[in-house]
Amino acid sequence: MTRWFVRMALLLWTATWLAPAMALDPTVAISKYGHTVWQNLDEVGPGTIGPIAQTTDGYLWLGTPKGVLRFDGVRSVQWKPPSGSALPDDRVRTLLGSHDGALWIGTLRGLARWKGGTFTTFPALKGKTINSLAEDAQGAVWVGGSRGDTGVLCSIRENSDDCRGAQDTYDDPIIALTQDSAGALWVAGSKQVWKHGSTPMRVYPLPKRIASLRTMTASPDGAIVIGTDGELMRIVDGRVEAIPLPSWARSLYFTRILFDRDGGLWIAAADNGLLRLFDGRVDAYTASEGLSGDHVLGLFEDREGNMWASTPRGLDRFRPMAAAIYSRSDGIKGRVATVLTGRNGDVWAATTTSVYRIQQSKVFPVRSARASTMFEDRKGRIWLASLFELGYFEGDRFVGVPGIPLGTIDGIAEDSRGNIWIAHRDEGLLRLSPDGHLESTKWSTIGENIRVSTMIVDPADDSLWLGLWSEKVLNVLNGKVRTSLQLRERSGGAGIRHIRTDSDGFVWVATGAGLTRLKQGRASRLDQKSGMPCDGAYWSLVDARSTWIYTPCGLVEVPSTEMDAWGAAMDNDATRKVSVRVLDQWQGVSQPANTSAVGQLQQVQLYTPKAALTQDGRIWFVTGDGIASIDPGRIPFNNVPPPVRIEQLVADGSIHEPGESLQLPPLLRDLKIEYTALSFSVPEQVRFRYRLEGRDTDWLDGGTRRQAFYTDLAPGRYRFHVIASNDSGIWNQDGDTLEFSIAPAWWQTNFFRAACFVTAALLLVGLYRLRVARLSRQFNLSLDARVDERLRIARELHDTFLQSVQGQLVRLQTVLHLWPHDRGRLMLEECINQTSEAIVEGRDAVQGLRGASGESSDFADAVRALGRSLAIGPARSRIDFGVEVQGRERQLHPVLRDDVLRIAGEALRNAFQHAEPTRVEVEIRYDERAFRIRVRDDGKGMDSEMVRNGRPNHFGMKGMRERAELIDGKLTLWSRLGSGTEVDLVVGGERIYASSGSVAADE
Repeated sequence: MTRWFVRMALLLWTATWLAPAMALDPTVAISKYGHTVWQNLDEVGPGTIGPIAQTTDGYLWLGTPKGVLRFDGVRSVQWKPPSGSALPDDRVRTLLGSHDGALWIGTLRGLARWKGGTFTTFPALKGKTINSLAEDAQGAVWVGGSRGDTGVLCSIRENSDDCRGAQDTYDDPIIALTQDSAGALWVAGSKQVWKHGSTPMRVYPLPKRIASLRTMTASPDGAIVIGTDGELMRIVDGRVEAIPLPSWARSLYFTRILFDRDGGLWIAAADNGLLRLFDGRVDAYTASEGLSGDHVLGLFEDREGNMWASTPRGLDRFRPMAAAIYSRSDGIKGRVATVLTGRNGDVWAATTTSVYRIQQSKVFPVRSARASTMFEDRKGRIWLASLFELGYFEGDRFVGVPGIPLGTIDGIAEDSRGNIWIAHRDEGLLRLSPDGHLESTKWSTIGENIRVSTMIVDPADDSLWLGLWSEKVLNVLNGKVRTSLQLRERSGGAGIRHIRTDSDGFVWVATGAGLTRLKQGRASRLDQKSGMPCDGAYWSLVDARSTWIYTPCGLVEVPSTEMDAWGAAMDNDATRKVSVRVLDQWQGVSQPANTSAVGQLQQVQLYTPKAALTQDGRIWFVTGDGIASIDPGRIPFNNVPPPVRIEQLVADGSIHEPGESLQLPPLLRDLKIEYTALSFSVPEQVRFRYRLEGRDTDWLDGGTRRQAFYTDLAPGRYRFHVIASNDSGIWNQDGDTLEFSIAPAWWQTNFFRAACFVTAALLLVGLYRLRVARLSRQFNLSLDARVDERLRIARELHDTFLQSVQGQLVRLQTVLHLWPHDRGRLMLEECINQTSEAIVEGRDAVQGLRGASGESSDFADAVRALGRSLAIGPARSRIDFGVEVQGRERQLHPVLRDDVLRIAGEALRNAFQHAEPTRVEVEIRYDERAFRIRVRDDGKGMDSEMVRNGRPNHFGMKGMRERAELIDGKLTLWSRLGSGTEVDLVVGGERIYASSGSVAADE
């Protein structure tokens, strides 16, 4: 027996270092774990859940008399075999999740397997009751069962089964199977246990006093533990021994047993709830303490280290929590108001009715008193102050202190000389010397409206730091105030809640606005802007690694490195946010009780201290639920990324299971995708992000919701991707994906779109051509009007003015013949010559109005002739002039041809007469879509003002622009001083080319 306990101790010492952080601490009572109960699971009423298993995909599977439930921690659904298949029997006896991902289902009449979408039953086990399933190291699944009074043992590899024994049966029904730490298979009948495969086979009969074996499991140290009617036994070193139990547990019937990963033995006691055996201590948890029922049917530990128990009334989960709560269930009466730790490791707590001492997790009442303040002096004495007494404990004896006036004491502290300082609400500041001498200082001598909420002694100089309800901090030495700081900002009148000092000389003050650091009159506050989860602080304390701050959001841990970096930034007037860890209600940390108030002061604030550290590093503090105890070295951290599964897609009410190719009908309006993450520690804290590729450009935060909704998705292919994090913020970045496509309606197909595009394009081309034809027709009509007007003017000039001038010329010639030869005759001859020239010019003008521009019908020749006429003279004859024609020459509309020629002529005249060039060149270009003429020179050029407005009192440039606008052409004029000038005219081909609809000149 001693050897077994030594082995267990060695194993547990090793497991302390190797076990995952989420393992259940076996030294903590079951009542200190986080406990959750599920009752009336979906589709199944109470009293149905029995065996529990977990498959590699993360789901929990629950066996019931009606089949199997699949559970994700939030929802349970009834699992159904594929269409055309059925379980051998709906009454499920045992479940196993094997390493290959299969779920094995043992029923009252046979065995089934569900793996990768394939459902398999085993004919060799048809009609047999399956009592136990186990998997060995080689992946074989062993099946233990019975038929009547005989037993059956089979091993299954893939789809082949191998059943052992005479006619595949044993004389004793097989009750349980288990595999020990060495990989050996142990088989239990109702009266004996044997090690399978040993040579020779070793059988361990049970003592005759044992009525029947009910359950069996393997201990981590290699021993085999057996549960029977009334006893726990173990097989170790070839012997069957009884495990010592308390007297109250020796008559229980043990129906299920299971070792957790920390070595604790969990025991289901028929009608007596749940037990746990560890290190010789037995802890019990029954329905009176919160268990769903006292008859435990199943036990299971999941991959995250949570322990599950099923009862006829529901499903229970036990998980590790950061805070162990001591409250009424531990014997504490009244609401806890203050807590103190002694140097000897004891924890003292005062409630509204009594004072308690906690030793080795056991609670002992020590005095009926309503202590408002507790304090430990240098001698280890625990001081208690109540409305009616002040005294201290020496050992277990309470010693009253005489001479102290009755009344409320708001704080007690001790300086380095052994003086006890007492903040008496009515009498002022009292000092009790080591020899018992009492001195008092009235509050009025210190300041006005002094109402102390907390008080400490500064070890640096024995001065007192007083926190007041007015949110003022005072530093008092020898009855005089040295420092007075008002901290009222955003705390809402909650008062100074806690003060402490550190070795660097800083004073830390907790208020409703946050944690404020003081030194030499300078204050820096750690609040939400600094990275805290919320504003406000109740107290703070420091251990070897971190600063702990109790806030309205929970208990916040700030690593020392973060605090140092924040402090350095504050010293340099910089800003910095701290990285923190928050322990909230999900880790057992509730808020202070503040439902009772005295005036505007909440009663919870009237008691000090609120938190303390023990020498083993535990933090003890007051919460609304009682006293919380946290071991910073064992704060649970879930390092298991949650498996993510997409369960179904609902399209307009139609449910689709995830598949390789999911084709949805067209015109889909409402789409819902349901997904889950298999994290069972705190499923309420599992968070999701998702993205629909093809619709979403970035990840969407789904919070804790397990559904995604989309509306009016366009036809096409989509890929839904969802990821999740567990309660500790560990993300499964792979998550799960679902690909699907939405078919288009006939008018959403690419063929229909292409047809619409072609139709629209043809329509636009037709409209464009119609518009061009209309504009061309309008333009030709305007040209016809201009031609008609020119012809009318030509006729009028020919029939009136020129005929009249011609008549006068004939008369002048007659007079000339009669005039004598003198000076008057010479003048008359000159007049006749000028009149003849005028007639010639008039005829030329008439010819021009009728459509003849110059003497040549070729446009380029006309430009050349115009240029040569301008190059006459001594100065201009040296100018190099040239005309270049590009493209196939085409006939120009006669009216537009004259306008273009006049624009070119004006540009040439400006070049020859004003630019002083050495070269003038003309480029004529016949393009298919446009006609272009460019006149450039290398003369002196013009400034920008002249380019825009032309020469003063000259209208050449203005006329060119007006003519260009009249013929719907684009005229560009470029010039720079010293760089010459370029005039560029572009006219659309559909307008200027004669083939586009010219009007013949009327001769």
